Amino acid sequence: MTVPSLRSAAAAAILCLAASAWAGESAGPLRGEYRFHGKTLIDPPPGEARDSHLGLVLEGGAARDLYRRLKGRGERDICLDDGSRSKTQGPLRCTELAGKRGWRCEFAIQLDSLTLVPDGAC
Repeated sequence: MTVPSLRSAAAAAILCLAASAWAGESAGPLRGEYRFHGKTLIDPPPGEARDSHLGLVLEGGAARDLYRRLKGRGERDICLDDGSRSKTQGPLRCTELAGKRGWRCEFAIQLDSLTLVPDGAC
């Protein structure tokens, strides 16, 4: 992947999140993490590219605001099984962590097509 393509992918993700924040007339800093990985997160098959996806995790205020804007009610998160509640809309999954520990949203960008896809393992 070339640097301009990577920049385009990152810009697309940030614009999607920023548009969500701006639509509600709120904006703020982004906090979270990213990692490059292959299509298969756990025990990838031999020969599978290890850098085909950009996994993104949002935390804090941006994740809280996005969680609140997703349709539907939060449901018990069976992956964490600790009282956390998650909402899933398309490839995006946001979680209100139990015990007022905060919020977290996860998704990935498939770099060859710049498509948003689910991320995380459960």
